[in-house]
Amino acid sequence: MKKIIALVKVMFVPAATFMHYSIYLVGLGPIKLMGKPWETWRSLCMKRWAAAVARTLSMEIRIEGEPPKPPFFLVSNHLSYIDIVVLSYSLETTFVSKSEVKTWPFLGIMARTLGILFVDRRRKRDLPRVNKLISSQLNERQGVVLFPEGTTSPGKELLPFRPSLLQHPAAEEVEVSFAAIHYETGEGGLPAHESVAWWGDKPMHTHLFRMALNDQITATIRFGGRTLKSNDRKELAAGLQKEMNRIFTPLTEHKVDEYEPGF
Repeated sequence: MKKIIALVKVMFVPAATFMHYSIYLVGLGPIKLMGKPWETWRSLCMKRWAAAVARTLSMEIRIEGEPPKPPFFLVSNHLSYIDIVVLSYSLETTFVSKSEVKTWPFLGIMARTLGILFVDRRRKRDLPRVNKLISSQLNERQGVVLFPEGTTSPGKELLPFRPSLLQHPAAEEVEVSFAAIHYETGEGGLPAHESVAWWGDKPMHTHLFRMALNDQITATIRFGGRTLKSNDRKELAAGLQKEMNRIFTPLTEHKVDEYEPGF
């Protein structure tokens, strides 16, 4: 029975995603034709989508601290694609994502029309373009979220932060907010670092089914309550990592032998 319920959950997630994305597109056309700002509409649709997906996956989202208001530049740890659900539910924001997402079937098209910012982290020459794009996207209707670890992990610890994408807030001395995400599963559930965190070479649909086997998931996003700024991106990255370690709670205390960071 548990596997049947999980299968229903897995089927409903893309259905809910397609429904909310269709509503978003229907509203987006008239908004753009009238020359009105579209980010507020995007954030509203994303928040409702996130709530629907969270309910489907039996996930409770808990917010600790005060989420920043736009415009903001926020960094967060990165554990899974489901982080987007937690952050979209909590914030009015867009995201900086790896360029590979653009090529994903359907999801790549969605990401582009939702205003996601893409960066090719393997090409240093791409960073000035992205930093300029980040600057143009910060406004009173949205912030920007960046995952400075650059990849997902089982959540035993924070991975070293990459300072390159912090060039914009460093150069402009923008105040940077920070948050830490944590997942727990209910009694009898699969460990969160194995079933919610998405790492290694597991296909997304296989991982989603494994996550759906949980009867209960608690997602906690803890906001730092302060901001940091520095005109040196390495110094800024080090300061943010120190502060995030203060509010970060590991998903597991044990070393995950089969995990290797995919830098």
